[in-house]
Amino acid sequence: MKKFLSSLQWALFILMGSIVVPVAVASSYGLSPGLTVEFVQRTLFVLGMAGILQTLFGHKLPIQEGPAGLWWGVFSLYAGLGPVLFGSHLETLRALQFAFILSGIIFIVFSLFGWVEKIASYISPTVVGVYLILMVAQLSGSFLQGMSGLNGDSNVIQPTVLALSLGIVVLSYMFMRLSRFGHYSVLFTIVFGWIVFSLFDLTKPIINVTETFKLPEIFAFGTPSIEPNMVIMVVFITFLLLANMLASVKVVQHVMEREKVHYEKNRLKETGIISGVNQLLGGCFSAIGAVPISGSAGFIMTTKITSKLPFLLGSLAIVAISFVPSITAFVASIPEAVGYAAILPVFSSIISLAFQEFDSVENKQILYRIVSVSLFGGIGVMFIPSEAFTNMSPTLASILSNGLVFGAIIAVVCEALLTRKIDKEKQWKSA
Repeated sequence: MKKFLSSLQWALFILMGSIVVPVAVASSYGLSPGLTVEFVQRTLFVLGMAGILQTLFGHKLPIQEGPAGLWWGVFSLYAGLGPVLFGSHLETLRALQFAFILSGIIFIVFSLFGWVEKIASYISPTVVGVYLILMVAQLSGSFLQGMSGLNGDSNVIQPTVLALSLGIVVLSYMFMRLSRFGHYSVLFTIVFGWIVFSLFDLTKPIINVTETFKLPEIFAFGTPSIEPNMVIMVVFITFLLLANMLASVKVVQHVMEREKVHYEKNRLKETGIISGVNQLLGGCFSAIGAVPISGSAGFIMTTKITSKLPFLLGSLAIVAISFVPSITAFVASIPEAVGYAAILPVFSSIISLAFQEFDSVENKQILYRIVSVSLFGGIGVMFIPSEAFTNMSPTLASILSNGLVFGAIIAVVCEALLTRKIDKEKQWKSA
């Protein structure tokens, strides 16, 4: 029973962290309700398989694979630029399939040549801490908007939704305090919150589907459209995705160490190769590319579920759900506010992980300078409307419009420059 509840909790956590993105992407590209369900199905299939492959053959850790925020940004960017560049939304989606496949190939090449290890040397505790704080800052807007009832149907705060969401957050923290049930706080909170929202008639209508079983379709949008002008953007995006992957794996490894759980080290090459395979899956199945999600560290801290088996069973359940359209449509109807409120304690705890990363840095003066500049730049970019970047090249726009990416780049560059300066000063003094 304990394994079943733990697996179910992992499955719901993966769903809550994954379902919003494909629904939002489908909406931005004008997909019909039926095509939206199919797009969600394919994305869930890819995410479930990505988690299983990484846990068995990659990093071998229980880390959720979710839709990459960078790819979501690319989807959003090309929703406006695509019809102008490629002629239609359909042609744009075909071009993005090519982008995922190319990214997967680059991932694999980088890993086989040992470049992942070189990139990993730049992902220091300072960079990881900055990355985690920026990730929470970036997600906090989506969380609070979702909990306030602000979505595509409403741009005004709904008091009832907000009040119930806050109640769910309080309930989640109360569940966490219970010794026997605290490890299942996410599961109980989602179920209870969904029931309460149903009683207040605040759930979304379930999309009507006719098929009872459907395998994910390969190249659902047609043959990938090779676009040479996307190559530079894809190379840079892949580099950033590699950095994201390394940061997520590092933070979960640190949690495992604190929980005194043994894990296999020195698996960067294997992790990079499987990440490449996962990008290929995203392109071949016309879905969204997957990356390890740092929020898994918060989930493990909150639930104390460190075993790989519940995660594997939860990911397998996601794959099984993707084969049944009616179930996919049902889980897609979970109110966004319930999902955000239930996992808010998990993601808010990630900030404590960032502080723990900073504690391990010896030179606090340099640390404070890097963190200050990185957070100032990264969070500042989050307040610039995405439309302001439309006159830039897609590569620059995808970087500068993403506060998480921009701030993390600042941290890497600043640390490299300051560290080099300190090394030169030491050499000069010793000469």
